[in-house]
Amino acid sequence: MKEQLIIPGATDLGQLGIPHLKQFWAQTLAKRNGVASPAEQSWRADNLLLNGLGLPLQEALRYLMQTGPSLAEFEDWILARNGGKLTALQAGRLRSAFTGQPYDEAVAAQLQALDASPDVLNADDLRHWHEHGYVIVRGAISKEQAQATEAAVWEELGMSPHEPTSWYEKPIGQGMMMDFYHHPTLLANRRSPRIQKAFAQLWGTADLWATTDRTSFNPPETATYQHQGTPLHWDMSLRPPFHFGTQGLIYLCDTAANQGAFQCVPGFHRRLESWLAGLPADTDPRSIDLTGLARPIAAEAGDMVIWHHFLPHGSSANSGSYPRIVQYLNMYPVDFKENVEWL
Repeated sequence: MKEQLIIPGATDLGQLGIPHLKQFWAQTLAKRNGVASPAEQSWRADNLLLNGLGLPLQEALRYLMQTGPSLAEFEDWILARNGGKLTALQAGRLRSAFTGQPYDEAVAAQLQALDASPDVLNADDLRHWHEHGYVIVRGAISKEQAQATEAAVWEELGMSPHEPTSWYEKPIGQGMMMDFYHHPTLLANRRSPRIQKAFAQLWGTADLWATTDRTSFNPPETATYQHQGTPLHWDMSLRPPFHFGTQGLIYLCDTAANQGAFQCVPGFHRRLESWLAGLPADTDPRSIDLTGLARPIAAEAGDMVIWHHFLPHGSSANSGSYPRIVQYLNMYPVDFKENVEWL
């Protein structure tokens, strides 16, 4: 049975008719005004709401905290980032997720079609996944779509792929990360049937929610520019209990191993818990340098790397001649469990 996300006041709807939207708006503004919220915000519910609306959490919080809009203004802002309207599929899935009501026929038919579609990951891919904790989805999007998305990134940055000096003239964002979310090519990639099917195979269900995540731009190192990425890390709590999860990125240009490629420690998902248990008391596991175990993962434009979130991972320094450009994308089910107590 599909899990139900009923929250206090979730039936108090705004003009868009989306459960939890008014509660998220009110609780965030209460925090902005230094007023204690009458109910604890649900991290899980907030993320599900925003992913369903095609919004990144950081962008939505920044807008609310900086401008303090009315509910109507917030709803207008949401629509503006969705091309002026929410799709019936978006609204239907959100209403069902928060109320526990069955999906309507259109949503159910879409999920059934994805379930019945041919597998994207073959037996060798799945063996590689189970052994190494990552898999390369070849042709996750077409070469043409990857090129179009790369071109959109260049345009957003105001840089030229043919003028290397332009790659270093201004900050990219937060390190390599760009706050670039709503271009039509990015949305099309999130809706790629091949990507959805690959995640469905790994999770064992087609009923998944796509994240609205960033892009990143990792140019070659120079005498005056050093790699801006983070060291090997986990984007999950290292405090038990541990739950299955995925992460992913799409290469938007051909990326060699020395071109700032994504790197991870293969197979670590099978020994994370025993490794943690074997550390001396009071050891910070995040302070241990695992770089010597990492492997860069080369792939072509349009390929996607999906990895088990137990793997230490990160970008690598770019010693090539062209930037590494990627779009981050993940999918998860409504009953995804994550330990929010950080360690």
